[in-house]
Amino acid sequence: MRRLWRQRLRQHAKAQFKYLQLVFNDHFVLVLVILLGALLYGYSQVLKTMTATWWLGPALALILVALLALGRLATLTMPADATFLLPKSAEFSRYLFKARRYSLLLPVILLVFATIAALPLLPILKLGALSAVLPLGVALLALKDSDLWVQLLAFYPQRVPRWCRRWLLLIVAYLALLAGFWWHPALTMCVALVIDLGLRWRLNEWLAPAELAWLPMIDAEARRMSRIYRFYNLFTDVPGLSGGVKRRRYLDGFAHLVAKGQKRTWLWLMVRGFLRRTEFIGLYVRLVVIGAVVIALVDQWWLAALLAALFTYMIGFQLLPLYQVHDEIVFTYLYPLAVTQKPQAFKRLLGVLLLLAAGGLACGALISGHWLVAGSALVAGIIVAIAVAWWYLPTRLAKLAVR
Repeated sequence: MRRLWRQRLRQHAKAQFKYLQLVFNDHFVLVLVILLGALLYGYSQVLKTMTATWWLGPALALILVALLALGRLATLTMPADATFLLPKSAEFSRYLFKARRYSLLLPVILLVFATIAALPLLPILKLGALSAVLPLGVALLALKDSDLWVQLLAFYPQRVPRWCRRWLLLIVAYLALLAGFWWHPALTMCVALVIDLGLRWRLNEWLAPAELAWLPMIDAEARRMSRIYRFYNLFTDVPGLSGGVKRRRYLDGFAHLVAKGQKRTWLWLMVRGFLRRTEFIGLYVRLVVIGAVVIALVDQWWLAALLAALFTYMIGFQLLPLYQVHDEIVFTYLYPLAVTQKPQAFKRLLGVLLLLAAGGLACGALISGHWLVAGSALVAGIIVAIAVAWWYLPTRLAKLAVR
């Protein structure tokens, strides 16, 4: 089982690294760095004005429980395992133990950063920062360790008791965190350690019959990898996975703004492609919403302008593949259309979308009542939208034509 796990992990890491290189390109990394800086700056500004209120403890506990819920058990199993590894069910628990340890890596890093981020809030809750942060961190790590044990035990449903459920563990974790913020996180740490050690104590008894549910385990891994690949599919083509096409009737009014006619054939087609293909409209809406939220946390006009320009450029760059989505449809080559109609239609559509995005980003500052910040964000977004649609795009399309 040790050799099988090493082989699976090597294949998995190689495949993920290939996609991560495409996802974390220079543009996306730049956006992440600036976004992180803006969030840290906004968080520091919020801390300066924050006072002890009744909702702070419950809200912080809810956020930490949401972070605990992130991170599924990565078994790396395949559909054929249910047939070829079925005789090894009694020994497969050793494979799952290694998978559980591997699955702890990213959640542990996330929870360590969450504990550091929660450190400035502890004095506001009337807790000693240095005396409370270590028990809080240990409690979070122990609770995540218990969470992964519960996920593993879910594949042995015949002997595991009904109270050993993930949703129940998260409820107990929330109540323990709430009590810890009310008295002291040492109480949360004690509860978390009791749960974790109790699960480990009963572990051999529950796994001894080796009544492993192969098909639910394989289905769970397939759903986990499907979520990961759908994220990758926002940035690059994933073999065997593509964004869906769905008619959204509530958006038909926008589609009807483009009248039918031979001179507007490509514009008519691209508008519907944008509104109905999930990988484009979903990405567009998410980036606009995230950018608006980030700008709402900023009260410096120059920083808001920089963020608006960056998000507008990022949106335009991510929408460029929309130009080529119809290239594999043979009928598009049979239409008696002018060669220049397609780039002109895409330039017009991209310009409108980026101008709307600039307005949406500026609305984030308007929500917080910062008129100067909203104005600077709007102006910067409009300038970048014009530059991308009327200067950068023709250059990019000319390079595609050469290829």
